[in-house]
Amino acid sequence: MEGGSLQIFSHPEPAWLMYRPNRFVMIVRDKDGVQLRAHCPNPGKLTEFLLPGQPLLIERHRKPERSTDCTAVAVEYKGKIIFLYSSKANDIAGSLVLPGLHPRQKIVPEWTVGRSRFDFLVRGASELLVEVKSCSLSEYGVAMFPDTATARGSRHVEELIELSTQGRAAEVLFILSHEDTQRFMPNAHTDPLFCRALHRARELMPVRAVSVATDRQGYVRVVDDNIPIDTETPDALAKANSGVYLLVIRLDVPTIMPLPRIGSPELQPGWYIYVGSAKTNLQQRIARHLRKRKKLHWHIDYLLQQSSSVKAFPIRTAADLECTLARDISKTAAAEVDGFGCSDCRCNSHLFFFPENPLHNRELLEVLFYYRHVGFMGVSRG
Repeated sequence: MEGGSLQIFSHPEPAWLMYRPNRFVMIVRDKDGVQLRAHCPNPGKLTEFLLPGQPLLIERHRKPERSTDCTAVAVEYKGKIIFLYSSKANDIAGSLVLPGLHPRQKIVPEWTVGRSRFDFLVRGASELLVEVKSCSLSEYGVAMFPDTATARGSRHVEELIELSTQGRAAEVLFILSHEDTQRFMPNAHTDPLFCRALHRARELMPVRAVSVATDRQGYVRVVDDNIPIDTETPDALAKANSGVYLLVIRLDVPTIMPLPRIGSPELQPGWYIYVGSAKTNLQQRIARHLRKRKKLHWHIDYLLQQSSSVKAFPIRTAADLECTLARDISKTAAAEVDGFGCSDCRCNSHLFFFPENPLHNRELLEVLFYYRHVGFMGVSRG
């Protein structure tokens, strides 16, 4: 640690992502074109970072017996270095953040209370339990946690709530890896249970969000230790359980679809994105789509029967965004299926064709992130 900074990795080398076979491994190529197996120290979805060719920073392993050749320590994203070491958030909190927030107090890591273990105990005139979360998802100035559902994260917050009601002092601290973050929100789109838990927690204890910057040599410094936090809006969205959604569908073989009212279109192999909405029971609607066995009712039901894979991306919102979202998706697509899924509106289609995986399409991802981070409030893209 030097001059208000902390080095969390050293001797980084450039590399480029090829693909990610599972949560903990990335296949990368180094500057000489050699393929390497890299440990991924962040188990989140990382959708925004997983495009083939994504620039990375890797650190070679010094122990040859390891099953991977290196660790993917950071990504180079939109002109920033974003650290991937989710466990390093505790080091940042313990060395840079908590001493500033709680000066002249003892910072004790990994403190156990009953059957629960928390990241820190801050001991001074009184004792304070601290739970730290690492947040790498931030778009359009809005950071969100988590990027995928986390039962463990919700449990940690619920444990702090219970201890707080028993008179123990506690707080939740988010380390935000994007230095340009302007606001933090729990992610209602991916984990409504966590949203509701954090909102309850904030009524009982401090919830803090701190942004940091990382440089190419692995040094981290605090940028803003008082990022504004909104838990009320996500809590309301989680309770309402309404919004719009995308289904990313893989079709492996040419398929003729006998569809009511629009004939029998022939769908080519590739990827399709379907845009839908639910004014109530959004979560249940998506769960129905993901079930293979169901009564066929909507156009999308017939297609899902033939698909080899389906991924769902909900966008919780009180605004009527289905047609607006469909029009924005259409601008990124290669083609659309006329009349599909739009019998009750004036759109040409709500089903769009992509010859390659649309989750590797930066333009498409920007649409998704816009609606999840800003557009869900009804703000037009302009």
